[in-house]
Amino acid sequence: MVLDGFERRVWDNGLVLLSCRNDRLPVVSINAFVLAGTDQNPLRQPGLAALASRMLEEGTAKYRADDISRLVEDAGGNLSTFCRHELTGVSLHLRDRDLPEGLDLLAQMLSRPTFPRERLGLEREKTLTQLEALEDDPQVVVSNLLNREIYQGGPLQFPTLGTPASVPRLQIEDIRAFHRLRYAPGNTILVIVGNAGSAHVADLVDSRLGSWRNGHYRRSQAAVPRRQRAPRVRQRVLEGREQVHICLGHLGVARDHPDFYALQVMDAVLGSGPGFSSRIPRELRDRRGLAYTTYSDLTGSAGRYPGRFLAYICTSPSNRQAALSGLLGEIESFIEGGPTEEELALAQKYLTGSFVFGFQSNARVARFLLTAELFELDADFIRRYPEWIRAVDAEEVRRVARLHLDTVNFTTIIVGPEYALTR
Repeated sequence: MVLDGFERRVWDNGLVLLSCRNDRLPVVSINAFVLAGTDQNPLRQPGLAALASRMLEEGTAKYRADDISRLVEDAGGNLSTFCRHELTGVSLHLRDRDLPEGLDLLAQMLSRPTFPRERLGLEREKTLTQLEALEDDPQVVVSNLLNREIYQGGPLQFPTLGTPASVPRLQIEDIRAFHRLRYAPGNTILVIVGNAGSAHVADLVDSRLGSWRNGHYRRSQAAVPRRQRAPRVRQRVLEGREQVHICLGHLGVARDHPDFYALQVMDAVLGSGPGFSSRIPRELRDRRGLAYTTYSDLTGSAGRYPGRFLAYICTSPSNRQAALSGLLGEIESFIEGGPTEEELALAQKYLTGSFVFGFQSNARVARFLLTAELFELDADFIRRYPEWIRAVDAEEVRRVARLHLDTVNFTTIIVGPEYALTR
């Protein structure tokens, strides 16, 4: 990896450490990524991985919940847990001088959480409150409905936090079993970025996690969904809303697909570039006035599992049909004709220019290092990425658009007030 101060180390127990020194500020970012995300949920237990990650903060063999809060506060730090499709984990940002204590806490949370029964009710209540709030966000509702169609039959079809029906059924024994079977050094990537030397970091990690073992570990592979073979339409009434939210979508690609970089250029041209540069917002919002917000994206959700193509538009009920037709029409026109040379140049400039912003903070560097590890990016990826983007020509964009965008077998999601859905 072409990053100053970068080192990679693997322990006998399988734990991977990626460290990178950044001495511009006296802070450090510690991130533990465990390959135990939503994909590892039993089909009848949506939200289990997310609830288990949240409960990591509720106590360990060494620290009670209030001890954890006090330690983080005294270090001037910030602690958070997270859960995604393919991984879950812990992020801790704090002063460099508190790195030993921070690593000790993180090691405890990974390997020796207690999951106190008396804390479960509070976490379930917080999760249900969050789910209720998200049900009032039209874009979240649209996204969840699309996921249910794209990933049906597997755990990825459900929201990361679970559902109002599944969360109350999750018991502390379920959480403890999930941790026992899914958290292990062999599927954990530790990424540490900040003002700390690699040798010092490695010694601290070795003393706290080098002896971590889990003989119960089991990993299951979620079924990779197949792209749908027929069009579908799903509608949802959302009370108290005046706008109509529409999306067209279908299964996308994984991050390691050979067309990924050409598809990034396609995305920037078609619907995810900045300002007036992308065709869908330029035509439907700025020129025709059919949208409050509109965009499209395929590569942004690509990971170890295929992501999704999503074209979204928010419009008034009176413009519902025109907006839907316009959105589909722009995609069809793009597939047929591809980008203009001006559009291509603007997209390439945007992608290569914004690439450097991915390294402006310790947390962003950590995310990049995780991506590089998961997808085995070339050692000179940072240098070559702009070259790969500039090498994509208009015909290549047209080719991948024709191959990866389906204007026949897609799902249409429409969310809005009842009168706008029944007319």
